[in-house]
Amino acid sequence: MPTRKSDPPKAAVGRALKELRIARGFTQEDLTPAISRRHIGRLEQGEQLPSIGMVEHLAEGLQVHPMTLLAVAYARRFDAASIEKVLKSVRTDLSTLLPEDVA
Repeated sequence: MPTRKSDPPKAAVGRALKELRIARGFTQEDLTPAISRRHIGRLEQGEQLPSIGMVEHLAEGLQVHPMTLLAVAYARRFDAASIEKVLKSVRTDLSTLLPEDVA
């Protein structure tokens, strides 16, 4: 079973949010139509953990799938090798959980 890296969940999600926002070329203000910049700052600083609904909303603002935000949060680094390791783990888990005709 894959394990979370040493970052606490709040810090990992906050780091992922900031890395994806910067990679997309967005400012915190670009994500603020429904979320305050202060709240985004607290998320990025690891002071708060977003709800699933908030993850969906943030992902929509970042123009990525919600799983992308979570995959980056679980990756050790924001690079292809770390993210591929997370995705491989998810693929393996799903292949053992889904009926053969679906997987």
